[in-house]
Formats: sequence, structure tokens, C-alpha cells
Amino acid sequence: MRFDYSHNRAAVGTFRDRRSAFWPPSGGYQLACLDLAAETPDLGAGLLAGLATLKSAVEAEWHQAKDAAAPAEGRRPASLPETGRRFQTPALIASAMRDIAKHLPGDADRRALGLRADAVERGYPTEALCELAELREDVTLVAGHLGTWSGKDPGGLPTAFACRRDDAGQEFVTAALAERDRAEPYLRTLMADLRLGDLPAFAATRLFFMAGEGNLHPKHIAYFLPEDEGVKESPYKKTYYFRNTHRAVLDAVSAPLAARYVRVGRPFDPAADRFAGIPVLGVLSHEFGHFVHRPATDFDPLWRADHWIVGVLQETAADVFGILLLAEVWAEPLGLDKADVIAYYLAECLRYVDRGLGTFPDSDGMFLQLSYFAKLGALALDGPVLVGEPDVVLAGLRSLARVLAEVLLLPDPRPALAFHDAYGPGDLGPLAPLVEELRRRPMQSVEYVQEHLHVR
Repeated sequence: MRFDYSHNRAAVGTFRDRRSAFWPPSGGYQLACLDLAAETPDLGAGLLAGLATLKSAVEAEWHQAKDAAAPAEGRRPASLPETGRRFQTPALIASAMRDIAKHLPGDADRRALGLRADAVERGYPTEALCELAELREDVTLVAGHLGTWSGKDPGGLPTAFACRRDDAGQEFVTAALAERDRAEPYLRTLMADLRLGDLPAFAATRLFFMAGEGNLHPKHIAYFLPEDEGVKESPYKKTYYFRNTHRAVLDAVSAPLAARYVRVGRPFDPAADRFAGIPVLGVLSHEFGHFVHRPATDFDPLWRADHWIVGVLQETAADVFGILLLAEVWAEPLGLDKADVIAYYLAECLRYVDRGLGTFPDSDGMFLQLSYFAKLGALALDGPVLVGEPDVVLAGLRSLARVLAEVLLLPDPRPALAFHDAYGPGDLGPLAPLVEELRRRPMQSVEYVQEHLHVR
């Protein structure tokens, strides 16, 4: 069912009352476990007790949100208005957050958590968003109605997470940002008027607590604040990337899929030292890709034409421009091999496609990329196996980047819609053998183990 594109597209956004931990609906799941206890800072039993209290409160809110979304008999569920997406008991959640703040040793950590507790009760003033984007926290805790998967629900659901700074990951981020001035000149080699907009702050972290919607499946490897909190168009943005979650997903899902279905250069091995920085840089470069534009770029006409397709193509563009920046701008100065970047990229393409079609815009976007390469000849299919050379895939990425600049980054929606029809998942085309193989495999996901929060 997860690959039934037409059915899934028709059902987009109608699952707000769904209570299963597993998304999308599937006949079976295969789980790998990630124990978060080892990531939790040693700040005493009071912190663990506070997290346990917050977890209970947020999950109670999650159930209340599901109760509110349950449809009357015989009717499909309707999305709640945004005013219905606030916590039912904001004072209780904010109080739990302030209690946790007492156990954090850092001034910046306590200040950030205090600002977020205030926002739970009263919303974000602009000054708070500006300060949160600039604070350098060692420990971060966020609670709110955070965005979930758009095919499941277009809004947000009760979620809380806590993470701590990952110094090694942040060093890779800092090294890449030092090369930022080379990004726009490179983009202009693809198309003369491509530009790079203002970028959000980026925090590489290690997750140690998750509650509510974010604790379900599949797992988010990052949250984009305050957009995921429902604050749209804020100039003050910060991404929190969970490096340990991403590694667990790479180990459990991406690498095994690549080992089975990719023969392009060297194999992808997330445990190898040469791949240590590539995942965090891959997510960072994807962020860069979201801010590539042309002076005439306006997504509103495409949004009005088809909400889903604009999301698919925006994710596609972020993937393509991002991985090109990583492979052709950052790789050499950071001592990375372009072939390893491509190995990582193709493994992640498979992971996203494996989640299904018509349920996640980013999964449909990854399918579109592989479909383009297969139809262009940058990749061949040996049964279900992708076969090719890293340099040829890079050439295919450059070709796709130029096409996207022409069909997506200009206001007329018609070329973008035609491009999606030609390469999107409405027609499996040469990827049919791969999708049929994936259809027979169980869904794979990562389960968080949080037994350390069961404090007596």
C-alpha cells in the first residue's frame, strides 16, 4: 500500500485522527533500537524526573489532540484550525519546562528554555526569536505543536525533544560555512542568475529525549524552528540536527539498501572514517539548497496549482543543489572524496523512496531524481539494482540542477507541472523493478529506548 501512489495522493492530509505509531500504513515494520540513555548529560536525577514529567504531559496532550480530531461517524476527519493546535494545558507544559531549566548548568541553556516556556504560554515575540537564533546552547529543549509529516497531517502535533551540542559535528559545519563565499559563484556556473539567500543557524546535536508525535515513526532527523512550530516567514531561523538519530537511520536503513541496490563506485559505509562528516554536511547542504533561487522566483503560482507538487519539487531542488555544493564546493577543501558523497546521496535516495510514494514530498522528490537519472542514462537498472559511475551521476545532477532552475525557479507553473508528470512517481518507468522489490520488504525504522526516564 505504501507504493500505491494514486491512493496515497488522494488520502493526503486525512490521517489526523490516526493513532498508530507507524506511518505510513504498512503491513509490517522492522525496527532497530537507539538507546538515548548514553546521550543524556549527567545532570542528576532531577533532570530525568523533569523529563519524565514533561513526557507524560506531552503525550497526554497528543491523545487529547487525537480525540479532538476524531471525526463524527461517517465523516472524514477535518483539519483543526490553527487556534486548535495550541496545548490544552500550556501552563502545565511551561511549568515542566521551567523545572527542567533549574537543572541545566549553562546560562544560555536556561535562557533559551525560559524563552521557549514563555512562548508555550504566550507565543513568540520577534525579540525572542532573534535571541534564540543567536544563542549558543549546549543543551536544548523544545516543546510545542511541531510539524509532522505533511502527507499525514498538514499542521503540527504535540511534541517535545531535548538534545545536546555535538562538538565534532559542529566542527564540520564550521568548516563548511567557512567556504560559503564559494557557493554562489559555483551556482552561477550552473545558471548565471542563481543566487543563495540568507541561511538559518545550524546546530549539530545529539538527541537524548523525545516525546509525543516526534517519538513515532519514521523519525525526524532534524527540526526547523520556528517554522516547525507554526511560525511562518520568520527571518530568525535555526535548524537542530540530530546526528545520532541520523547515524542510526543510516546504519539500519540506508546502508543495507545501498548494499543491496547500488553499484556505483565504492560502497556506502557509515562506520568508515571517510564518511564521518558527510551526513551532517549532507543535511547542511540540503538547507543551503532550499535557499537557492533566481531573482524572478515565485512559488505562489505553483502552490495554487498543486500544493503537493510544489513541495515535491522544492525538496528535489534542495537535494540537487545541496549535494552539488557538497560534492563540488566543499569536498576538496574539507578532504572528502566526491565518490563518497555520491555513495551517501544514493543511499539516502533509496531510504526515502523506501518510505513509499504519495505520502512524503521528499520521498517523491527522491524518486523523481532517480527517475531522471535513469531516463537520462546517468544510471542504468540491472533488474532492481542501480548501476553507474560517480562522475556520470554528478553530471546528471548538474543537468537536473539546470532543468530545475528553468522549470521551478521561474513563476510560470506549467513547465514545473509537466516536468513532474514526466519524471514523478505517477509513472514508475525504469524504476519499476526497484519499487517492486522494495514493495516486498517490510518498512524499516528506528525506535528510541528511553528507559532511563522511568524514574521512581
